Amino acid sequence: MAANNATNENGLLASSIYGKLLRQSPLHAHHSIFRIPNVLRNGNEKIYVPKLLSIGPFHRGLETMEGVKLRYLHCLLERNPNPNTLLVNFVVAIRGMEQDYRNCYEEHIDMLSDEFVEMLVVDGCFIIELFRKSAQVPIVDDPVIHKSWMRTTLINDLLLLENQLPWMVVECLFNLTQATTAGNNYPLSLSLPVLTLQYFKESTLGMDPKDTGTNKHLLDFIKNSLLGSYAEKNEFEHSSWSPIPSATNLQKAGVIFRCGEKGDMLNISYENNVMKIPPIRIHVNGESLFRNIIAYEQCEPIGISKFTSYAVVLENLIKCEDDVELLTERGIIVNFSGGDIPLLMSNLARDVRVHNFSYAKLYKKVNAHYLHPFTRLLAPYRHIFEDPLALFNFTYAVVVVTILTFIQTIISILTYQRSV
Repeated sequence: MAANNATNENGLLASSIYGKLLRQSPLHAHHSIFRIPNVLRNGNEKIYVPKLLSIGPFHRGLETMEGVKLRYLHCLLERNPNPNTLLVNFVVAIRGMEQDYRNCYEEHIDMLSDEFVEMLVVDGCFIIELFRKSAQVPIVDDPVIHKSWMRTTLINDLLLLENQLPWMVVECLFNLTQATTAGNNYPLSLSLPVLTLQYFKESTLGMDPKDTGTNKHLLDFIKNSLLGSYAEKNEFEHSSWSPIPSATNLQKAGVIFRCGEKGDMLNISYENNVMKIPPIRIHVNGESLFRNIIAYEQCEPIGISKFTSYAVVLENLIKCEDDVELLTERGIIVNFSGGDIPLLMSNLARDVRVHNFSYAKLYKKVNAHYLHPFTRLLAPYRHIFEDPLALFNFTYAVVVVTILTFIQTIISILTYQRSV
């Protein structure tokens, strides 16, 4: 009897475990929306969690904007830009791709079909209406648009990795509400990428990003846009690399810092002891945007971690206020946040692993110069070669001293000959 009971208990336990296995979503390589791993949170919870707006399933408990979302959906339906703009059409379109949308999330979404589809429709339509209202001329009388603190918070919340909708959802709903011609003051004819760039123009770190085509969600869209032409470069090596010294230490070793081209943020170059770094515009939400993009790269399948590599470079170069002052004088750092930049940079790439470091070749060149035996010998004269006027004065002084020395030598020889 005891043996039979044990067999039954084992069978029940096995069935229970099997039931849990069936409830788990299959492993997919194409997940694009992730929970931030605890190792990356590292006490920075506020950087990754929405303050005002919940988008998607991960932070559904945040109900602050739920009433606003429904009002925005009502506004969108009232405009009736084309015959497809019917709520039932939204539901049909989204439900038809429900499983694909669920697969975009790394973890199993424990929501019923109706609840999940409703969330996607309401959140997606809110994003579309928010972008269109923000681009409307004249600006609409809407507290969500007019209040600066709310706009700043919404921008921050919409670019959090845990707070994303699949781009396909927003694009699907956008197409169903797109008019063939624009209204008098409502930008219905503008494309989704154009509206997205307009809305986030204050949060693109001073760049002028362009749509790159394939996007997975809003954060991925901004990441791809900021990468620009640098996304096509594959200047990485699988070999090991060593950190470079800080900006002030490199300057003491004769490295000259110059501001690079504005439109290609990650395109840092080093040739002939000149390091060119495009402007780094640090806004109020700059840390949050950087950290969420880095976390996104860390969660994606192993590839070229371009933003993570960029963060490592900034972390190496900026160690103290003297480094900030040097790079600010060169026009490389423009600080709009008023925050502690060295503190921000010192932890930017902490606890992350860089796969296929993008700047390995650059690092080898910089370290080779820094460690060269002649570097320290010539370091006291670094300012001469950086400043054209100083170089002219130095050259002029050398020429004058040489001529005077030559004349003095001739006079000494003539005087000696006369005395003999």
